[in-house]
Amino acid sequence: MFKKSTERTITRIRRNLAGLDCADCHHSNTVTSNRLREETLRKHLDAMSAKQPPKPSAFRAPFNNGPANAPPTANPMAAGFGMGYTPGETPMVATTPSKVPEAPKAASRADDNAVLVQKKASSKGVLRLGELLIQEGRLTEDQLKKALSQSKASKRPLGTTLVRMGILTEEELGKCLATLHHLDYLSLANISIPDEVLTVLPEDFIKQHLVLPICVHKELKRIEVTMARPDKMAVLDEIALITGYRAVPKVSTHTEILEFIDTRFRQAISGDEALKKLQENHANSGNTGISELYAPNVEDLDADVDVDDAPVVMLVNSLLMNAIEQGASDIHVEPQNAQLLIRYRIDGILKEIRSIPKNNAAAIVSRIKVSSGMDIAERRKPQDGRMRVKIGSQEVDMRVSSIPVQFGEKICIRILRGNVMTGGTAQLGLTEYELDTLTRMVKAPNGIVLVTGPTGSGKTTTLYACLREINSPEINISTVEDPIEYPLAGINQTPMNPKAGVTFASTLRALLRQDPDVILVGEIRDEETLEAGIHAALTGHLVFSTLHTNSAAKTVNRLLEMGAPNYMVSSAVVGILAQRLVRTICNGCKTEIAPTAEDRVALEYSPDEPLTLYQGAGCQKCNNTGYSGRTAVYEIMKISREIQELVEKNAPTFEIQDMAVKQGMSTLAMSAKRKILEGKTTVEEVNRILGVDWEG
Repeated sequence: MFKKSTERTITRIRRNLAGLDCADCHHSNTVTSNRLREETLRKHLDAMSAKQPPKPSAFRAPFNNGPANAPPTANPMAAGFGMGYTPGETPMVATTPSKVPEAPKAASRADDNAVLVQKKASSKGVLRLGELLIQEGRLTEDQLKKALSQSKASKRPLGTTLVRMGILTEEELGKCLATLHHLDYLSLANISIPDEVLTVLPEDFIKQHLVLPICVHKELKRIEVTMARPDKMAVLDEIALITGYRAVPKVSTHTEILEFIDTRFRQAISGDEALKKLQENHANSGNTGISELYAPNVEDLDADVDVDDAPVVMLVNSLLMNAIEQGASDIHVEPQNAQLLIRYRIDGILKEIRSIPKNNAAAIVSRIKVSSGMDIAERRKPQDGRMRVKIGSQEVDMRVSSIPVQFGEKICIRILRGNVMTGGTAQLGLTEYELDTLTRMVKAPNGIVLVTGPTGSGKTTTLYACLREINSPEINISTVEDPIEYPLAGINQTPMNPKAGVTFASTLRALLRQDPDVILVGEIRDEETLEAGIHAALTGHLVFSTLHTNSAAKTVNRLLEMGAPNYMVSSAVVGILAQRLVRTICNGCKTEIAPTAEDRVALEYSPDEPLTLYQGAGCQKCNNTGYSGRTAVYEIMKISREIQELVEKNAPTFEIQDMAVKQGMSTLAMSAKRKILEGKTTVEEVNRILGVDWEG
């Protein structure tokens, strides 16, 4: 009975595939809807899990075109039908916008051989990748050992760990995996996959296994797919089971596949339509509150929500989704006298996005507060909350803060991007000298390493990169943060909770009884925390923390002002890193410009010296700002013996800075000047960040 129902299920799915028409690349889509495919697949999988699966011979008829009495094939992938292209075949393929698919090649068994070789290679384990990288000179034995340890501790694949460590890029990893498994590498950057090809596999299956169909050969019963994990051979067997077609794999990067899935399967949410519907509801009901609006779980922004029932939900989801897509770091929801103002902070600059009628303000604010776990009845006190939203397969954490203002409650949402930077200090954009100096600091056996700068200057990103650089199973790393912005594998992270008495100082003292090797304190805010940090450093621990100061040299005076003795500061502090973030010129509209007289003065160039500068003209990619993304400028001051003597003598700030520069330190202004001359940013942007009177 099970055999017959399974065969009927597979037959129905294949009948849908039979509707694909590839003639002359004019594709007609008579394939059934995704919903029917998914329901069919679920029924089949439920039957598979409820009863004992049939023997391979039960599938001989659907998978083998030979006679009925032919010997059964244990694996449909090895059945051998449809070997390569045939003359005159016109496959349905994914194409680039500027190219027409080439004529198919002569028949070949290369694809089948690739699949068989891949199956043999996939059983070798993760060390095969390490051996290949060592042979190609991309990896050393020590790096491999460290990567394997981190991979085991974090339970991530070796390739993913190497990318997070900054040893490989995702593209390099994809090409290495393709080489390892004797497959082709495929970049999805300029690939367009027709809908009739994409719907060959159920949407849930594509999202679960991160596999994309890119080409269907109806006559040969073959489907070409691309995947990020070519070692997952069972996925190819499942594809063959679902479609009745032999799956031929290629390799693409994990990020490219995720982005493609997010783009093609995400439901478009129109903020304007949601706002219009919300206004209609208010006009019909006369109710300005949220009590009659259905509020589903905000965690999934792609969930099927009826706009008629939940316009406020759709509007809030639209605001969150658009902010994430535009790369915003913060969302400001600001009640005004007659409107609700929405602003995004993109690349450090606030930009007004839309204004919403005031009668919708209470509903929108209440929706955000409910989603982030706040008390919607409390409007007189500031509150903090947190939520996690899901867009396709991407999950984003958001930190939410509310505060009462003149015309209602202001909401600020900080978007925490866990994948902003997943590598070590090599990805910070430092010069060779700065990287060497920082590496020596973070690998010191004990002492304090401080990262300074204003709010939003990237201090947390730098600290996390330092922790990733030294993280290994051999050392115990503990942190106390307010709040925990990104989870770090293999590191013990403790959130602040002042109401429960969990402060930086109290937690730091408690951590010293936890046998730590390295401690991260989110911020040194008071004398008590500073005293505990210095005590930890002088008793053999390496301590990382942050301060709000304008330069590395001024940090010394700040520590002295907080009550630390000179001799303790000189003995405990290993080094200080100050940083700022400047916007980078958009590569899509980057143009060469003639420098002005003011530019030459700032960069210390005489009127006769040749000088080429760049700026962004403005384009759709950068929203006509001329800038896209940000980069950091640094000054790294290692506390040498000479600087220790100056600190103990209570020398002024400029003497400490002059000594550091003499010993090789680049100031923030020097680092910014280098970025300008490299064509990465502009004089105008540096003036905005460092002030008009910065010295090159």
